Amino acid sequence: MDDTAPPVRTAYSRLQLNYPVVMGDERLGDAYGGILGLPVTYLIDGGGRIRAKYEGDANLESVESEINRLLQSH
Repeated sequence: MDDTAPPVRTAYSRLQLNYPVVMGDERLGDAYGGILGLPVTYLIDGGGRIRAKYEGDANLESVESEINRLLQSH
């Protein structure tokens, strides 16, 4: 949120992320129900619906479990 692209690209590369990362501003945050703090992680399905929201440091096991649950439900 409200950052410039170079440090985000550096972090993305350093963390070896293999999923999309979105940069946003206050308007985008409002479109997703408001963002009160960072970090925040959303799971968004192929139809653009928010399926889960994690505020703060997301527990990767919880996120993976939710992804698997969503995949199995389809």
